[in-house]
Amino acid sequence: MDKTVLARVAALPRMTLPELKALWRDLYQEDPPRTKSAHLVRRLAYRIQELGFGVDPAIEARISAQAKDLFASPGRPKTKKPDYVEPIVGTRLVREYKGVEYQVTVLADGFEYQGAKYRSLSKIAALITGAAWSGPAFFGLKQRKEVKH
Repeated sequence: MDKTVLARVAALPRMTLPELKALWRDLYQEDPPRTKSAHLVRRLAYRIQELGFGVDPAIEARISAQAKDLFASPGRPKTKKPDYVEPIVGTRLVREYKGVEYQVTVLADGFEYQGAKYRSLSKIAALITGAAWSGPAFFGLKQRKEVKH
């Protein structure tokens, strides 16, 4: 490892906030963000190493892919797809919990449980169990992820 890079990184925690901000301006060519010095130290340490050693091509590819996903649709943030398939309207979800059978009917704009309409399965699962639950998991819509060894 380059001793100059290591020495510069090691000196960062002992620098004052004005010194860190000045170094930021020097390394990034812009004003530093309004944040605590601990955050500046971490970012500056990365930048010093980045300039000293370059960036791993695998990391660069990952950053590019994430940026592409983030800015794929201008004006609209990318939303995460649910990790389960939404049931068809009219489907009756049945779950036995502590010896009692519970039934929920899927509606076009929510769910029906005991004659009342709910927007989320998680609310119904919480009513049944008395605890916060993922509704899709409680009613068996989510598949368990397999552990890779």
